[in-house]
Amino acid sequence: MKKIFFLLAMLAGCAAFAQATVTPISVDYDNQQVTFGVEWTTAANNRVWVWVDFCSVAGAFAPATISPVSIAGGSYDEANERGFYVYGNSTTVTATLSNVTGKFNWCAYGSDYPPNILDYIDGAYTLRGTPPFMLKDANGNTQIVSGTTITQSSLTITPITMTDETGCPSYFCKYVGMDLHMNASYPCQQRAGGAQNWEAYIKDTRDNHIYRIVRMPTNTWWMADDLVWDGKPNPTATGYTIRGTDRSCGAHYDCGRFYNSTAQGAGAREGNANSRRNSDVCPPGWALPSTNEFCTYATTTELPQPYLATEEYGGPDTYGLRLFLCCEGGWTCGYRHTGFETGNGTVGKWYGSDGTWWCGDAENYDGGGSRTVRCVRDL
Repeated sequence: MKKIFFLLAMLAGCAAFAQATVTPISVDYDNQQVTFGVEWTTAANNRVWVWVDFCSVAGAFAPATISPVSIAGGSYDEANERGFYVYGNSTTVTATLSNVTGKFNWCAYGSDYPPNILDYIDGAYTLRGTPPFMLKDANGNTQIVSGTTITQSSLTITPITMTDETGCPSYFCKYVGMDLHMNASYPCQQRAGGAQNWEAYIKDTRDNHIYRIVRMPTNTWWMADDLVWDGKPNPTATGYTIRGTDRSCGAHYDCGRFYNSTAQGAGAREGNANSRRNSDVCPPGWALPSTNEFCTYATTTELPQPYLATEEYGGPDTYGLRLFLCCEGGWTCGYRHTGFETGNGTVGKWYGSDGTWWCGDAENYDGGGSRTVRCVRDL
């Protein structure tokens, strides 16, 4: 019997695969089953997508139809007939290939990078993954893309999800985080106006709150809404520590909660003004930006400020970041001052007659007031 195996297979067009090893163990021709081990040193979200190809002894390789699957030492989900996600390192997988007969050769593959949009330039999407791609809209209508590019004008549907030749489920979106919340009401797309940068939505699993996010020129994703998490580790939690306080100045556009620089607020201070802080006040995978990182957007000298929300002093809000004049302790909300909690300190701007601004850190500003929070993520 001839066997063909790949320890880590890269089909045409794929990139950023996990450091995974797919090792053959056995084959059972009578029951049309193949068994192999899956392990990795690093993998995004602690999982890899696995699929199998096969061929008859004299034939060409073709996609195997997989059903059912059993896994020892781990678990799986999001299975379809083409493949499945494996959770848990050093697992042993047995897959039944329902469309094979007799003796056959086979290959097993593993990847931790779902198909996604690599870029959007001059009206054309570049897709990353293994063509052909199947795009699907909210109503289940589909469109096939045989190559790795498609123009906006060629789309016959408004795609929400996509799969590639490996069957890996994903989203038609520049943001590839697992917290992506995407449907017809919450699209992932380039903004129609301003800088036409990408925007999408995420869902915080702690309270199911949905936040708009935007991709800024540094390729960092920023929350375009103020954080409102109150400390609940899940929507029905009891006996939790309250995080942050409600707006003391009443409703003001969409200003979020105020968080103190304490373990019960935004988390204990650490690092320096140039460092981001991993704080559990942010949704999983997100962090507080560094002070200098936020200064770029919150303390510009232009008037009106290009990143200020249109509701605030006519801000043009070029990138959709929509910063608000949310006060910290004692200031009049929406009039003269805005404060944001960052990696180590506070970013703020004085909206007085002289238009002065400052960018503080723990050494020269720690006024004890609470601040609103925007979280950031690189993907």
